[in-house]
Amino acid sequence: MDARALGVAVLLGALGAAGGYAAVTMSQDEPARMSAVVPVPGQSPSYPSDPVVRVLPDPGAPVLAPGLELEPRRIGSERFGVWVSVPRGWVRNDSDLTESKWAPPRAPLNTYFLRVKSITGQRLSIAQALSLRRDSLEEVVTEFDLEVENDETLVATYVNEGYRRLTMERFVELDGDGIADVTVVVIGRLADRDGLLDLLEGVSASASRQRA
Repeated sequence: MDARALGVAVLLGALGAAGGYAAVTMSQDEPARMSAVVPVPGQSPSYPSDPVVRVLPDPGAPVLAPGLELEPRRIGSERFGVWVSVPRGWVRNDSDLTESKWAPPRAPLNTYFLRVKSITGQRLSIAQALSLRRDSLEEVVTEFDLEVENDETLVATYVNEGYRRLTMERFVELDGDGIADVTVVVIGRLADRDGLLDLLEGVSASASRQRA
């Protein structure tokens, strides 16, 4: 991987802001006629206020280190499957035929994990796939902050289920037809940034239709 690696390791996670607005309703009834102007008691105006987001402490597992040893694994169907290299010894969990996740054995929830998904069948360009992913993620989390987005990669922080998370996601083309074939996602804590970047680069570079 060349300069597209973004220099993400030097970026700082920044807190986003999630704002809310108070809904205003208006009556459709005909206003009553008044025989005289009568003073009414004043009321304190109501202003929108940002909801307080409670962020829980990160799990105390060791920080993800760069340089993990990788081994090849296959995901997806016979026709549209892909080979990728994943951390040796990590436990695999298949969401379905096209998506698999790996995490260290006995790792606490909300530490870090790898997700690889074959998306050839969606027939989306990399730009389309990236845009859809960014928008769908922003809709379901709080304090979403997009740190980096380029032609194939996004990096963002957000709060989900009380934990602040860092995601790095890359869309890879394998067949030379402009279609995004696989997405590689690494998610962890802010402290895992260097290890997540190294893992993203290694797994993305290994993606292939044939076993290396």
